Amino acid sequence: MVELSPQTVANITNDLEAIGLIVARRQKVENSRGQPPIEFTLNPDAGASIGISLEPGSASAALVNLVGDVLARCKVEVDTRDSHRVLAAMVLLVGNLRRSASGRIWGIGVAMPGPLVPTEISFVGPTVLEGWSDMSVLDDLRDAVNLPVFYSVDSVAGALGETLFGMARAMDNFFYMHFGMGLGGTLVVNRAAYRGANGNATEIGHIPVVQGGTPCSCGNAGCLERYVSLHSLAEALAIDDRGVHELPFADWIIDASQTAFHAWCKQAAARLRDAIGIIENMLDPRTIIIGGSAPKVLVAHLVSLAQPLLKSVRGGLIGAGERILLSQKQEDSSILGAAVLPLYDMLAPNIDVLQHDRRAEADMAELLGQRGAVRGGSL
Repeated sequence: MVELSPQTVANITNDLEAIGLIVARRQKVENSRGQPPIEFTLNPDAGASIGISLEPGSASAALVNLVGDVLARCKVEVDTRDSHRVLAAMVLLVGNLRRSASGRIWGIGVAMPGPLVPTEISFVGPTVLEGWSDMSVLDDLRDAVNLPVFYSVDSVAGALGETLFGMARAMDNFFYMHFGMGLGGTLVVNRAAYRGANGNATEIGHIPVVQGGTPCSCGNAGCLERYVSLHSLAEALAIDDRGVHELPFADWIIDASQTAFHAWCKQAAARLRDAIGIIENMLDPRTIIIGGSAPKVLVAHLVSLAQPLLKSVRGGLIGAGERILLSQKQEDSSILGAAVLPLYDMLAPNIDVLQHDRRAEADMAELLGQRGAVRGGSL
């Protein structure tokens, strides 16, 4: 496909083997002539990265290897409105996970609710990092731990994690819905996130779906995440946001006495049905994958209540079960997506590198993007 000679391919794979990024094994093929074919796979022991997921009120982190296995994890509660406290919490998390690492740590990825580019609805409200004004705290994190730091909106990170390690490994086109304290989304086209003019594309949580509906912190009313989000559930139950994850959803789903919960589910499912119809008719994605920090049992219940789905450009082409898929990483999707960020940025093919002649003095580390600590940026 890339018109390289067999010898060039062999030289490249030999280089990658030499630095431990890939491992090779000969396949056993019976009754075949010549040398059996060689299969190359990523070496899961060639290092790891740290993913940090920031949600209002908490910071979660995990150590993840090159094939997406979570090796260790930890979580702290923190006032995310105070960036200095968030910095201290992230340094603590990184320190704890570093002690669990047995090899190289490629970098740190941070996923957080957007929009991250300053707009009139950025950093406003209880479902985002309220009170923040910029990402300078991540420069401070890089300096404190002496590792490259990369950051992204949580929905973009989650979509990237699904692309590399999740339900979308064989898909070039899909929509990822991030269901957490708020609601976000990312359109993936040709295995890359569509960003829009300023990196704020598909911010579906602030699409008005109910005329004259519940006021939203963004200044509008009837926004989608006012009905479909863990924050809206906490409001309906009159509990603190941080208590939502402790609720026995599996029991409540079959307990008719939980009237407030079932009333919220009925309304949330109706708005989720609206959102699916909007996404399908506007974007025609191959499928919609729902991930995020919301418990999978709760999301599955809402999807069930949302049936039958509205008629759309996807209806009739694929079955209802294929129109909506639930992430197998569900509550880990933010952390896994964050951990992918440094691996993707530092190890994925870079067209700028590929289009330049290979300089005699260029070593393998430079070609793979193994440079010093640099300021992270959102995908």
